[in-house]
Amino acid sequence: MEEKEFFKKVDSFLQEKKDREIFKEIEHFHKKRIEKLKKNETPVSFISERGKIILHFIPFESYLFPKHYDLSVYKDQGLVLKPMFTTGHQQIYNFDGLLRCQIRSDRKSLSYVQLYTTGIIEAVEGYSLDPEVPLISIFRVEKEICDKTKEYLEIQKQLGVKPPIIFYLTLLGTKKHLIEYGTRDSYNRLFEGIRYIDREDLYLPKIIMKKFDIIPEKELKTTFDRIWNASGYPRSLHYDDKGEFKTK
Repeated sequence: MEEKEFFKKVDSFLQEKKDREIFKEIEHFHKKRIEKLKKNETPVSFISERGKIILHFIPFESYLFPKHYDLSVYKDQGLVLKPMFTTGHQQIYNFDGLLRCQIRSDRKSLSYVQLYTTGIIEAVEGYSLDPEVPLISIFRVEKEICDKTKEYLEIQKQLGVKPPIIFYLTLLGTKKHLIEYGTRDSYNRLFEGIRYIDREDLYLPKIIMKKFDIIPEKELKTTFDRIWNASGYPRSLHYDDKGEFKTK
């Protein structure tokens, strides 16, 4: 082996090792955040009697080349950074960066999105997974996650963040919930295996988004399939045979 080729392989090996270490750091960050959210340790007082839908968009470069962005530029500007499933929201600067949240009359929050100075985005919604009404309005959930994925990636792009972006979707408090699709009678007619979710939480596999210009519905299909799988379905029924998302 020539010396040049040898050092090229060494550099490649070292880069792969460094990448693996960075992925470990990202996994650690995500794990710690989920642990805190399970304890209801949130940046704004949050309702606690329901489950949570959690999105994380973690730039690989935030661990490769740590950088802190100046978020004060958004003080007097309209920023398309909205919490999930909300229309109105408040803007708050905090130690981690910029927080947008919806707050009820009792001063409890239903949903928030945190933009970290490092470019990380964390969005949490705590209303949809209701143990008193254990039905997951799955089309609404899938559609909102796709819409917010597009919006949040655009925010990171405008901020100057470089891909890839490591995406996580986590559902807390899903045990004994059922996918809401069609009528109750149609469950047994369609699939005999339909069942209540037996997992307390659903930790969906991470997705490495290598560019900002993606089609969220296609990128997230296998993730949505896994949620449906947890309730006994073979796949998300909101996709046709060609893998295209069906809008209502």
